[in-house]
Amino acid sequence: MMKCNKILLMFLLLGMASCKEEPADITPGDGLAVGEGFFVLNQGNFTLANASLSFYSYDSAKMSNYLFYKANGAPLGDVAQSMTLWNDLAFIVMNNSGLIYIVDAQTIKFKNKISGLQSPRYVCIINDHKAYVSDLQQPGLTIIDPTAQSITGQVNTGKTVENMVLTNNKVFAANWSAYYQQKPNNTLMVIDPVLDTVTDSVQLVKEPNSMVVDKNGMLWVLCSGGFLSEERPALFKINTSDNSIVNRYDFSDQLSSPTQLVINKNKDSLYYLNNGVYRLSIDDNTLPETPLIPQHAHVFYALEIDPGFNRVVVSDALNYVQDGFVYRYSPNGTLIDSLKSGIIPGQFIFN
Repeated sequence: MMKCNKILLMFLLLGMASCKEEPADITPGDGLAVGEGFFVLNQGNFTLANASLSFYSYDSAKMSNYLFYKANGAPLGDVAQSMTLWNDLAFIVMNNSGLIYIVDAQTIKFKNKISGLQSPRYVCIINDHKAYVSDLQQPGLTIIDPTAQSITGQVNTGKTVENMVLTNNKVFAANWSAYYQQKPNNTLMVIDPVLDTVTDSVQLVKEPNSMVVDKNGMLWVLCSGGFLSEERPALFKINTSDNSIVNRYDFSDQLSSPTQLVINKNKDSLYYLNNGVYRLSIDDNTLPETPLIPQHAHVFYALEIDPGFNRVVVSDALNYVQDGFVYRYSPNGTLIDSLKSGIIPGQFIFN
């Protein structure tokens, strides 16, 4: 079922030409001030520039939508891929627009933008004057200065990069996409963030899509096995000291497509999507057979664990055209509530 969802999403993203109803509750320049809660970055549809930003407030127990438009009087743009909080700023990566918006993390007011990027995906902050930006099309990383908010260089990786994790003085960079390169998309590259060079490469299986670090400093990498199910999906546990594979968990169904690996606040339980939400202790030797939260008729798309309450937060992309929903569940999988967000809610960022 997950493979079908991926193929449907690709066709919708590449060929959609529908119209988006304008939001009725827009009042530009409201002077927003978000508090404790979480952001929802809604990707929107490819070429339609209908991405948006939502925020769920713990105090009001309500979801506020179209925050970027409300704060700036302008739409967010074309495909909101990811958002990274750093100090008092938020770096919002706009994939098809080829830029990064930098906004005040509390008021969402526009501060600056970094343009001239090809197809940016994620930002990994190294320090006050260095961050890496991954790219879907460019076989390397762009180096930016998050303080000066400008491009300062490049890292040659020879492959495209998706997600990145900074741990143990190394950046682990996943080569997820097979497009725009001749080499297999099955590696995890290890980068020295001081020298800006690739020092090692770990071969996994195709499409390493998400990564987390546990309480013992072990890196966990989830691989879907390829867009056309070329290989069996697998979860890898990697020692970040010597980059060796400690354990490998193979999924029984080669046609499945596990994604969105996340970890709880204590960093001892892993969660991922695979036609439902699954939970795995870092001490388990086998993958769970039944989901903590069945998917049923939903189209689960993004996943996170609320660090304050240990609640499971998951989005439903519905048909990838209409506004999606966010569902919150208790730690044992009981539904708490559902909240309307924007089109294709793709990432949760806790404030």
